Amino acid sequence: MKGTYDPDSYWDDRGGDSYQTYVESADYAVYRREQDRFFTDLIARLCPERLLDFACGTGKLFPIWKPVAEVHGYDRALSQVRVARREVARVRPENPYHILHYSTGSRTELPYDDDYFDLVVAAEVLLHVLPADIDAMVAELHRVCRGHLAVVTAAPFDNPAPHCFNHDYPLHLKGLFEITDDHAVHRQRYIVGRRLPAAAAPPIAAASQEQTDALVTT
Repeated sequence: MKGTYDPDSYWDDRGGDSYQTYVESADYAVYRREQDRFFTDLIARLCPERLLDFACGTGKLFPIWKPVAEVHGYDRALSQVRVARREVARVRPENPYHILHYSTGSRTELPYDDDYFDLVVAAEVLLHVLPADIDAMVAELHRVCRGHLAVVTAAPFDNPAPHCFNHDYPLHLKGLFEITDDHAVHRQRYIVGRRLPAAAAPPIAAASQEQTDALVTT
């Protein structure tokens, strides 16, 4: 049975420097190497001009985004964003990424215009989205995307922790993204979807001006 899980408080408590230490550890190295390989190839193939690193955490993938002209990182956990901003200053100080901490409004609202990003990346993120929110979250990712969505999740899924959920990704992406790649390696699943026309997507309310004004940016 799943325990009580609040995403915002959970990741603020466990994020930041302690999470950065984990993703830089030897235990995580095999996953990191495969993610680096996958996303490096994807960037070379798709050549996106605008990229969203959705729930970017501490910025573990930031070095891979260096060829992309405009990069946005987004996270609701301030402890993660603080480390991500330090990582940006290290990785690409000459053309820094736009790092946002969004602490107001619905968890499924994103403070970006429609059709803004050529590539939206959700690496080890959607498995932490509550089942009640997953459809609205995928629809919101569809709204801000004009190109492709790339998802990394657990495979096989065998984590009983209250902050992990085994979503049916093909089902949740159906009608919004056409899956062009779906493979698993080193206990992780890699899914790439090409955005389908907006007519297939349910409407999602845009963030209010008050919510947008609450953003903290670099």
